[in-house]
Amino acid sequence: MKIERKKNNLVITIPLRQKSFDATGESHYDTDNLIGVIAKDEYTISQLIDLGYKGTQNEGMPILHFGSREELESACNIAEIDIWEHEICTKCKSIIYGSYSWDNGAVCFTCTD
Repeated sequence: MKIERKKNNLVITIPLRQKSFDATGESHYDTDNLIGVIAKDEYTISQLIDLGYKGTQNEGMPILHFGSREELESACNIAEIDIWEHEICTKCKSIIYGSYSWDNGAVCFTCTD
């Protein structure tokens, strides 16, 4: 990552790809470093946490927030960043992070307790 000031702007350069490492510490391929995220009415570009040693990836913290789905999709299209869209609980309408139950639609574990 590179951070610099250009006149009245802070310019942050974030690599789009990173090395993926397996459980033995060997790198076999490059993986995405960022992911677009749609979570109800929240639109972000977020860190993508590589868990190559487990064969999966997780959404990390948001880096940039957008005002609309269209703005996010446009930015992700320019940078060739994939977009993940979260499920919304059909009962309480909250954003579901991770796994969930199914009862004529996605249901968060709070509603199934």
